[in-house]
Amino acid sequence: MRGRLTLVTLVCVFALACEGGGSGGGGLVVESEPIDARCTPFPRSFPSGLSLLSDAARQAIVALPDPPTVWSLDLEAERPRILAVTNLGTDSDGDGVDDEVAMRNLLGFPLGPITGRVDAPRDDLALVSTSSYEQVALFDASSAQPRGVMVETPPATPSGRYPLLPPPGDSALRTAVSTLACIFPRDPFDSAGMPIAGATVCDPNVPSYLSSFTAGKAVAAGRLFVATSNFAGGNRFRPGTVLVYEWIDGGGTPQVRPDTATPYLFTERFNPTGVARVVTPDRRELVLVTTSGAIGQGTGAANVVTEAAIEVIDPTVPRIAAVVPLGFAGPSFEAIAVDPTRRVGWLGASSQNRLYAVDLRALDDARLYAGAGPPILLDGLTPGFPDARIFSADAPLVLPERADGAPPADCEGFTHVATNDAGSEVFATDFCDGTFTRVRMDLTGNPAIPWPADRFVVASQQTPFAAVRSDTFGLLRAPGALAVRPGEPAVDYTTPDVLVIAGQPEGQLCALRVESR
Repeated sequence: MRGRLTLVTLVCVFALACEGGGSGGGGLVVESEPIDARCTPFPRSFPSGLSLLSDAARQAIVALPDPPTVWSLDLEAERPRILAVTNLGTDSDGDGVDDEVAMRNLLGFPLGPITGRVDAPRDDLALVSTSSYEQVALFDASSAQPRGVMVETPPATPSGRYPLLPPPGDSALRTAVSTLACIFPRDPFDSAGMPIAGATVCDPNVPSYLSSFTAGKAVAAGRLFVATSNFAGGNRFRPGTVLVYEWIDGGGTPQVRPDTATPYLFTERFNPTGVARVVTPDRRELVLVTTSGAIGQGTGAANVVTEAAIEVIDPTVPRIAAVVPLGFAGPSFEAIAVDPTRRVGWLGASSQNRLYAVDLRALDDARLYAGAGPPILLDGLTPGFPDARIFSADAPLVLPERADGAPPADCEGFTHVATNDAGSEVFATDFCDGTFTRVRMDLTGNPAIPWPADRFVVASQQTPFAAVRSDTFGLLRAPGALAVRPGEPAVDYTTPDVLVIAGQPEGQLCALRVESR
């Protein structure tokens, strides 16, 4: 644990003004001068992850990529109040070796962690993805302090297969699980059809590569599932993977080790990003993976290079049992947002101002999980199985455009989505136009799969953020991921009910009153 347990706490950096009131971070709590009474600023732009804790905890946890930090915030105020901040430090996994030194020894050049998505499966545990230095770091979700994890490598694991895990047959107490693994693709071609050569650190004589761009993750059925997008440069992606680890957690220090029978799953589409544990209406536990497809660096339909899907993992086997194809949708990179009744799942779009949705009732068919054949396509063309798509690339839910919005040629749309706790509305932000849209859901009865599209109607749209235009630089703009507090507004709490990350002019966490009046 040397090095990792002496994580530095961010103190008065980047001209921050110090603010008292919290001690969970092991030092002074810091905060920039707010530019909006609803928002709490951070020292840099574009926070990378947001997760809310239970109604009892009434807190949020946020990750920033630069510097790589984890922040705990109190939600019992008109704007979030910073409680604690932890910097991942130079030895972020606690293995006794500086991260950049470890990567230089392996690849010949230094790489440090860049934080990504945050998931808090319970109030005392947050899982933070980092890329470049690929791993899932463990934190106490309430205090933003690192947590230990006993990492093991099974004796039967080939040497070098996981370069930064303990040697085969050994274990070590760390604060993160390495997701750097040698991958040997079944189809040795990337998303552009280019052949994949052998990686020197894996096997130069066999098509192979190191997993990269650690994305979403979820714990289900005693396993940890971690998506790696395997970005290859430009708009090219190597075959996507979901790493599989055994997860043994009795409430103390978790034990984690690679699954020797199924160390990873190849996704059916490229670029797996969001991962969510979902329990269906009939109480079936599943893992849903958003495969966003190859995406470019621009905007609009032309930015979407390959097709996307929701891929359904049976975590008990594990295997990909079903695929809900979305076409050239380019969904945003968050985990699917599931309504409280567990019947509809929603996704935003990375390149356009639209939403997508799937009918989760289709996933309760036991035939999907029988046998070991290829995944069933739930597109309405597989005999005996329904079409699980409510909104897809061919028939999206298009959001209204803002009259003074971003120029479409520069920023056509980038939406994120969440559902309210009552299951009656969908909330969506658009990075480009700065809008907040409410979509009414009618989930009464039990109609045939899929839910009719006319059950989902745009109810209203507000403009709490500026549009991304050349003349709005310096204004509060670029909203991204959002989350809705659990519980009934004005009954279980009286403060704002919706939390939204905004990226400019600096990173912000904004508290909006939508149903909490």
